[in-house]
Amino acid sequence: MSEEITEGTLEFDESNGNFVIGHEESNRILKTLKFGDKFEVKVNDEWVETFLEISSNEKGEMIFVLHGTPYKEFITGIDAR
Repeated sequence: MSEEITEGTLEFDESNGNFVIGHEESNRILKTLKFGDKFEVKVNDEWVETFLEISSNEKGEMIFVLHGTPYKEFITGIDAR
């Protein structure tokens, strides 16, 4: 019986233009994320529920933000589930 993988890293999938939670070792996409989808990321070794938001930085440029976390703009490579 194979163990189901539930944790991975937040990545941007250029082939479909979406953020995904992927598992690098198995080269699998665990979940494709859409705006409003809730998921968890690790912040200071604790899992925090979040979702994707669009905001702007100090220069007025569009950026991605993980609501309720310190993560913004460059949000790939973060532990997620």
